[in-house]
Amino acid sequence: MTVGFTAQHGERGRLDATQPDLGCDWAWEGIHRARPRVDMTCPECAHPVHAKVSRHGLRFFAHDPGSPTCALAGESMEHHLLKLELATCIRAAGHHAELEVRGPDGDWRADVMASGADGRTRMAWEAQLSPITAEEIGRRTARFAKNGVRVCWVATRLRPWVGAVPSVHVRPPAEDEARWLVTGGLVRFEVEDCDDRYGCPAGHGAWREAATDLRSFVRWVLDGRVVPHRLPVIYSGGYSFDVEGHVWAGAWTAPQYVDAAAAFAEKEHRARVRREESRARWLERKRRAEPQQAAAPRPGAVPPSRRPAVRQPDPRPVDPRPEPVWVTDLPGPELDRLNAAAVRTARLLHNVGVHLRHSDGNRRWASGTPLYVADRPYGVLRPRPALVDWSRLAGLVIFVRDDDELRLLGRTAPNGTRIVVLADAPR
Repeated sequence: MTVGFTAQHGERGRLDATQPDLGCDWAWEGIHRARPRVDMTCPECAHPVHAKVSRHGLRFFAHDPGSPTCALAGESMEHHLLKLELATCIRAAGHHAELEVRGPDGDWRADVMASGADGRTRMAWEAQLSPITAEEIGRRTARFAKNGVRVCWVATRLRPWVGAVPSVHVRPPAEDEARWLVTGGLVRFEVEDCDDRYGCPAGHGAWREAATDLRSFVRWVLDGRVVPHRLPVIYSGGYSFDVEGHVWAGAWTAPQYVDAAAAFAEKEHRARVRREESRARWLERKRRAEPQQAAAPRPGAVPPSRRPAVRQPDPRPVDPRPEPVWVTDLPGPELDRLNAAAVRTARLLHNVGVHLRHSDGNRRWASGTPLYVADRPYGVLRPRPALVDWSRLAGLVIFVRDDDELRLLGRTAPNGTRIVVLADAPR
């Protein structure tokens, strides 16, 4: 049975079963089981419909027998309930909500259309529960934008497209809950201090997931208190928060968090420039001092006339590889690519989704970056050899960017330590 929340009446116009007065100052009893029957049609396919009430008290319009194929036929009861919840949230936020609204050219149909008091500011809320490609949902978003309509896609499953367009992941209320919850797609920016004041003077900044109920989220969006924001590309294609490894290209956040992230990035950039300039000055001083040091006689040196005969060179082969040096200050883009390579490698090695964070400070991780599975440490990316306390890293996977770093760490690593060279890391 094909159902919907709207119907078309010849004199009253559009009827909305989700509103107490049907949106036209007409009581539900005027159309439900009324005799003679009220003539109403589906606004989508124009087939006759009649008013019904489910055993749970849900009011809707059902198609009469013999209805043609209708776009509403593919909508599940979960879809209808989510549309009803979205309409309820919009109205609770003080905005007008209209269901199943068609675009002026007929190339889109909004599940629920929210509009302000002026009637001009419109935003579509789409309950997208069936599978769809990221390309198709991008085209549908563009069709809304062509008519000046913003859109938020709402999903109950983490599809690949969630985050690629303005969207959120929601969960229906459990038996002991009253409201739908937003469980993905709402974020805030946090900055944590770091013990390594030289290496990380700006601290560590990261986007974190936030949770709220759907009603609050809808109100914040419609009031402009949260906005869609493109997240930095830290992992393959975007940002990842959870153990499922879902990648978010964008999310919703408050404007003050966008400003905080920009300020942190600027502070981090200035700190990196100062470190590079300081290192360049040090290298220049070292270069100038080398000729003078080579020419000056060393204390206690033997004069040439009293030196012993020159020994013949050792015929044994000499390792042609130079002594490796641990590079502490890598460029930001290279650090981002290393992070992404570590996440991919962890998934290939142990089929786990990891995320990077710095909440324990740098002393334990020896200025490396810890990788977590949920709330349990899994590994460390590039701990510095001079700072490593291997007793604190026992059982963790150590990730390095090349064979030189493997050699430096391997000198002191206990037997059984798992050190993995990131095969696709930048060189």
